[in-house]
Amino acid sequence: MYKAKQLFMKVWDKNNICEWWGSGLWVLVVALLFSTPVFSQKVDKQLFQQFEARFSLLDSLIFKQQDSLQNSSRQLADPFSKIPRNAVDSLIYEKVNQQMDEMMSETGLLISGQSYYRLDEGFGIDDEDALSRYTAKAQVELRWNFLSSSLVRRQSRLQALGIQGELERVSFEQEHIRELIEKQKDLFRVEYDSLLAGVIQLRIDNLNLLSDAQEYLVSDRSISTDELLKIMDEKAIAERHLVTIPQKYPLARQLVYPKGAVIEIDTASLKKHIIENGLMLQKAGLEIELLQQQEKAATYWRTLNISPFVRYSYYVRPEMKNSANVDAGVAFQIPLSSQESHKQKVLRAERVQKVMEKDVLEEMVIGKINALFMEIDRANRGLQGELERIQKLRRYLEIRKENYQGHIGEYNFLSRIKEYNHYLTCWENYYSYQYTRDCSIAELQYYVYGSSVLNFCTIIK
Repeated sequence: MYKAKQLFMKVWDKNNICEWWGSGLWVLVVALLFSTPVFSQKVDKQLFQQFEARFSLLDSLIFKQQDSLQNSSRQLADPFSKIPRNAVDSLIYEKVNQQMDEMMSETGLLISGQSYYRLDEGFGIDDEDALSRYTAKAQVELRWNFLSSSLVRRQSRLQALGIQGELERVSFEQEHIRELIEKQKDLFRVEYDSLLAGVIQLRIDNLNLLSDAQEYLVSDRSISTDELLKIMDEKAIAERHLVTIPQKYPLARQLVYPKGAVIEIDTASLKKHIIENGLMLQKAGLEIELLQQQEKAATYWRTLNISPFVRYSYYVRPEMKNSANVDAGVAFQIPLSSQESHKQKVLRAERVQKVMEKDVLEEMVIGKINALFMEIDRANRGLQGELERIQKLRRYLEIRKENYQGHIGEYNFLSRIKEYNHYLTCWENYYSYQYTRDCSIAELQYYVYGSSVLNFCTIIK
């Protein structure tokens, strides 16, 4: 009777059996032996060895003293502790400096000249007066169009160049940070895929063992196929989940209780920092400033051409001594158009539109980060729940393990492996929540500029 070590039931020790036998309970035991298929005499010893090996492996992962799993704070801190500066930034600043130097070098001075031979002689159209006759003429003129020099609207033009350079840099920085975030999320995916795959594979192996045991009992006509069907369904769900992970990873190396997994965010400080320093809002502000400077430059005066000049002329005369003269005056061009006035109104309307768009953008950014805060909070709540369940189940498994080793009470081999699967399922949920939470924190970095998002995070558990 005791020799038939059952698959479903491991009874108490021999003393307890003798007490049962002596107390008249042997009748019930005999009835169970013949009426319950669980106590089949054909139980495969190899199957028991597989169960024992499985229990030993899982216990080593759960109860062996090991360092706790590294939490996500280290992973997040690596790429975002300091946003790297690219060489493109220095090139942009260098280009802006060259543009400013180019603008400052605009003097508005222009030297022009001309020389020509007069063809009037021989055509009989020269004046009779010898003073008015000349055969050749050379002329040099110095003109200063001061309205086109760097002295006019210098400050606003310099500011416009600086703003354009900063806009270009901010746009590049946005793309750079977005690229960093996507790379970080890819690293998270690989990290959590490896952890999740290791746990899922453990659970599938457990389900395979359960399936083998159930198939043995079904073939022996010891039980119905209902339980086997449930196990096959659970295994199919786990295998579908595992097949979505693109690579193969080894089994989990440890299943100790994790520490430092729940992250709390100082949302008020982070919101304030984003509103004051966020790249999206910063870019919108720069666009408004650029339109202001362009609006100032769009005046009627910029279309005028008022140029004082000094002109030297030299005449070659055929009948008398050559002569020269110097002229001074003002040349001007006055366009009869209201184009600049209309352009100024267009820029003003565009600036007002940008101001309104910035307000809408600020609301959108706040709404987006609030949504990320909620996503992080939900993930943290899920993490806390799974951590509590992991802690309780680990303690429960520890007590059950001690009882099994001391032959205290009775246990079911199949039930025991299911208990481990409950524990593994908690770890699967834990990794899923942590992946979602860490990706959301990484998304926050897109709106944070000049600082790491981790500066606003605190590990509370």
